[in-house]
Amino acid sequence: MTSSRRFVPPRLGRGCVRLVASLAILLGLCACNGSEEALILAEDQAAGRPADASAELGDGTVKVRHPSDYLRVTRYPTDLTHADLATWNEQVPAVRQVEIASSADATTQPALFYDSGSDRAKPLLLVLHSWSTNYLQSVDIPLAQFAIANDWVFMHPDSRGPNDGRPQTTASDTVMTDIADALAYARDNARVDPSRLYLLGYSGGAMNALRTAARYPQVFAGVSVWVPIHDLTRWYDYTARRGEKYASEISQACGGAPTEGSAAHAECLSRSPRAHLPAVAGELRVFIAHGMGDRVVPPGQSLRVFNDLALEDDRIPEHHIEYVNDRRELPPALRERSLHGGREFPRFAEAGADVLLYLRSGPAELVLFKGGHDMLYRPALEWLARQRQE
Repeated sequence: MTSSRRFVPPRLGRGCVRLVASLAILLGLCACNGSEEALILAEDQAAGRPADASAELGDGTVKVRHPSDYLRVTRYPTDLTHADLATWNEQVPAVRQVEIASSADATTQPALFYDSGSDRAKPLLLVLHSWSTNYLQSVDIPLAQFAIANDWVFMHPDSRGPNDGRPQTTASDTVMTDIADALAYARDNARVDPSRLYLLGYSGGAMNALRTAARYPQVFAGVSVWVPIHDLTRWYDYTARRGEKYASEISQACGGAPTEGSAAHAECLSRSPRAHLPAVAGELRVFIAHGMGDRVVPPGQSLRVFNDLALEDDRIPEHHIEYVNDRRELPPALRERSLHGGREFPRFAEAGADVLLYLRSGPAELVLFKGGHDMLYRPALEWLARQRQE
């Protein structure tokens, strides 16, 4: 079943997507024993399961259940691009495949969707797949398992599939419309708490998440992006030097090699978060995380995402970004700026991905961690669980 109502971009002000304060408190996750926490604890006790411990990242605590033992996408027992409906049906049979009418053209687009049907207004977890795969990406199964265990709505759209050089892929306007359609479908077919709409993306999915959030800055309570692509032109140069397939996929999607001054360069920029994030600085609650040793997408891409969203005095100097990219270590002056001293990051530590840098500016947060091209499930989800539209 598809919905006739379309997602309307939030241009009427923040109030159109907020609940009244009393409802937010009633339904919210907070450091005290809120109603959702009480529900989880009661269900755990009834099922004979121990409640998951509180976890802290930045500020605030939240209790949620993590049914999966996998901590990182790179340690999930399939490769990152593996995509298979049978695997989803076996691991999370409650998640179903749906078809969504596209507002961009006369097609229907597949997605994976879960809703328990419970009466309460529930958080929505909108997950975007990575660069070289589609909506059946197996490494996202633990995210669906989390949604089921905590009674969240789960949506995993195809967004035109892998970024394989087709012009309609690669953060195109068509992709943005498909993501908006998927969000509208979830809101039409489940009882969703509009103050708790969450967006999560890894790698190419993080690029799409940032573009989506910049397009609809008043919709999402939290946006969690891991190893994101900030600038397709920079990433094209990097991957072309390394002889990687991503360079040809970018040039095909954008209409040619994105050399300075070319139409392809302008097209790649228009698709890049770089072109859209500065306009919404201070409006997005975003958590940006990147492995220091990432050789697929250099960590400087995340540092530039942070700069686009940060107050001027909080931005990272360009020579520090180049230092990080060149040496895969922090320059002393940037290390001294880190706010992670005295804070605990247990979910990073348990995954063997110690935090090396933590910066915050307004609602934007940045973590560089010990690792590569990776996403850590638990800190990604727990940070989102603490966010709420005010």
